[in-house]
Amino acid sequence: MNILFLTRHDPQDIRNWSGTLYYMYHKLKEEHNVDIRGDELLGQLRFFIKESFAKDFFTPGNRYTRTIGRLLSERINSLKCDLLFLGDLFFHPYDIQIPFVLCSDLTYELSKTHIRKPDDPRSVEPCMHLEKQLLDFSSKIIFCSEWIKGKTIESYNIAPHKIEVVEFGANIPTPKDYTIDIDMEECRLVFIGKKWVEKGGNKLLQAYRQLKSEMFPCTLTIIGSTPQDPVADNDVTIVPFLDKSDKKQSDILCGILSESHFLVLPTQFDAFGIVFCEASAYALPSIAANVGGVSQPVREGKNGFLLPPDATARDYAEKIKTVFNDREKYIRLRASSRREFETRLNWDVWGERVNKIFEDTLKEWK
Repeated sequence: MNILFLTRHDPQDIRNWSGTLYYMYHKLKEEHNVDIRGDELLGQLRFFIKESFAKDFFTPGNRYTRTIGRLLSERINSLKCDLLFLGDLFFHPYDIQIPFVLCSDLTYELSKTHIRKPDDPRSVEPCMHLEKQLLDFSSKIIFCSEWIKGKTIESYNIAPHKIEVVEFGANIPTPKDYTIDIDMEECRLVFIGKKWVEKGGNKLLQAYRQLKSEMFPCTLTIIGSTPQDPVADNDVTIVPFLDKSDKKQSDILCGILSESHFLVLPTQFDAFGIVFCEASAYALPSIAANVGGVSQPVREGKNGFLLPPDATARDYAEKIKTVFNDREKYIRLRASSRREFETRLNWDVWGERVNKIFEDTLKEWK
């Protein structure tokens, strides 16, 4: 099948979208001819629009969206491809002669609520209208969680049968070496996130200190961000940044995952959470806040536990201690965490399911 991969970002660069586009692109290439399109259109617009482009293009609902849509439609119809994949609000073709499968982890409507408020409130209504058009125009929609599927049906009145839920995979090489029967002399906690406050870093640090005050043997490794206040504790390791595109740094991340006992993320919001897939790849259970789409990758009692959004640091400390102190139960949890990765939280499974969606979509189109 000839697939047109439509995106503003280079999917060959693992740093884009935390590596998700990279793994999607390479998984699709195993079965299809994949042609990347999108950035060259932005280049053309930059040339003609110049200063005004830079100022207001990256505000959804801007006046250039229809221009891009027309250019897209002309470009797509001139190419020999069977199906259009991915897309976003900026790339909205209006008149194409092939099916369009939209894939996303979040809608604009949810993004403005949970991620970033619009710079201009006047853009909200046009964007909502544009997104409704895009969802209606799509032949099929692939979301990564039941949560976003439900929210989209509720907000945009999209037919449920049009939406498929396919979980993302781990954005790291599939580990062959992982440990189920891990040593348990001390509990090694790990936090991974670029946004310390939004990902619940302060709450986890409080939970860690609560555990230490109770003489519970534990360490904490913080990856991707730095606490607001200095941490004077020899058992706390801070790794401000790791680049997964660099093998040495990727190996450091994987080494920490393989040696840890819990990934703890009391996040304020996540649309999905690739990091939970990566933890499961190393048989590492997660303890996280039950917000947004987190309940999709993290299944209660299977590869971790979900706490209410208003759970306190003490609640997290108690959950960590209770699960860790039951060695037999904890080891079973590690085994089932790895099974969750093998059966659903990897890109091979994603590829198989998406390929089937492509085939069915083409049949329905014809």
